[in-house]
Amino acid sequence: MSDRRTLYLHIGVHRTATTAIQATMYRNWKTFRDRGFLYPLGVERHISTFNDIFFGHTTAKAVAADLVKRAGAHPVPIHTLIMSDEDVSMRRDLSPLRAFADHFDVKVIFAMRRQDLWLESWWAQNVKGQWDRRYCHMPWPEFLERRADFHWIDYATYIDHIEQVFGDGSVKPYVFERSQMPCGPIAAFCKQFGFRNAASLVKAGGENISLTPEVSEFVRHLPLIEAPMQLRLRLIAMAEAVDRHVRSEKPATLMIPHDQRTAIMKQFEPGNRRIAQRFFRRGQLFLEPLPAADTPVTTPALPYGSSQVMTRLVSPFVSEVVNDLKKP
Repeated sequence: MSDRRTLYLHIGVHRTATTAIQATMYRNWKTFRDRGFLYPLGVERHISTFNDIFFGHTTAKAVAADLVKRAGAHPVPIHTLIMSDEDVSMRRDLSPLRAFADHFDVKVIFAMRRQDLWLESWWAQNVKGQWDRRYCHMPWPEFLERRADFHWIDYATYIDHIEQVFGDGSVKPYVFERSQMPCGPIAAFCKQFGFRNAASLVKAGGENISLTPEVSEFVRHLPLIEAPMQLRLRLIAMAEAVDRHVRSEKPATLMIPHDQRTAIMKQFEPGNRRIAQRFFRRGQLFLEPLPAADTPVTTPALPYGSSQVMTRLVSPFVSEVVNDLKKP
């Protein structure tokens, strides 16, 4: 068998079920392998390998050579490899990955979520996960004004850059929208690299939900970023427990007013249309309509008055901490 296999690089974007996809690929490793699809290196997410390349600790050429050896060592013919790390999409320059093409036919899987919804979800994720000091405590209005920082959601421009690195036709974009993923996000992802029996896969990974705006605002004020990762994850789980009570009240979860939402999407419209025409042969990229003008929206804020803050958020959160500490 020729060593010229196909390597799919799944690079995001964030907030498109990437965690569930990675957990599923890892959990079903043998199922994929036995059909010639290799999810290599024994990890759920290939963030360390990609970071080592971008930080200069290794090269794509060296990693590719190692992957070729690994693929050849399996008892079944491997025709396809898949690697996944959504943080790759944040990189302005993907040229350090170009040498993968010396050993593989490289294809880049790129999921696209509608930009207005992505921005709302990305703020909530930043204040919950708190991995980036620039954004983890940033108020929502300021975050929205900084949206140009998130260059990778200018999808047309970013796809142009990917093709400058790997060549025309190297990108496999798909739309992260419920109506365009009738069998769900895992099946939509697997379809990109030619695996069409997603129903046979064992489900893995939880749902990395966004907190409600009110609980997000509460968490934004907490110094979770100072906690070691394992402790931080436990504190996040406690915040999620508080959030479930708040969510049961069915609060507004959208944060961008209709006029501003329309203006944001108009900004991205030319690029989105270009992608729609080129890859999907239609006029619109996203098919689901914007929320109606009278759909409730909210600006993230703490409850008015210290007593309400304590009763509604602080006390339940501390109760979750106490319950966690009482566990054997």
